[in-house]
Amino acid sequence: MTAGDRFIQSAPLKARFRDAHERRAYQRALEVARRIVDDPSLLEKGRAFLDRFVKDDPRQRRGYALWIETLRLEPEQVVRLLIADDEQGAFLRETAPVFTTISPDMARQLTSRSA
Repeated sequence: MTAGDRFIQSAPLKARFRDAHERRAYQRALEVARRIVDDPSLLEKGRAFLDRFVKDDPRQRRGYALWIETLRLEPEQVVRLLIADDEQGAFLRETAPVFTTISPDMARQLTSRSA
């Protein structure tokens, strides 16, 4: 069991979802969060993604500003905010940069966990 696994198991997690799509998206966010705890260098990949693809888009100004501020925090704090069951957590999940890719096999595993 990795540090990321232990962190996710000990964190308060969202339990109610509007629909299956929201549940699957949350499962993917948990996987990304686990990976960030295990490899904090992924935060720099997210920052680079934001700077390359989001920074200059005026429609994404709010998300960019919130993510840049969030990425100044320690990895565990970033993860807590990302998986939080509140409006800010939902917004962060909806606007999250690409920190890592999830393989099709892993996506299927996540879907089967959330069923």
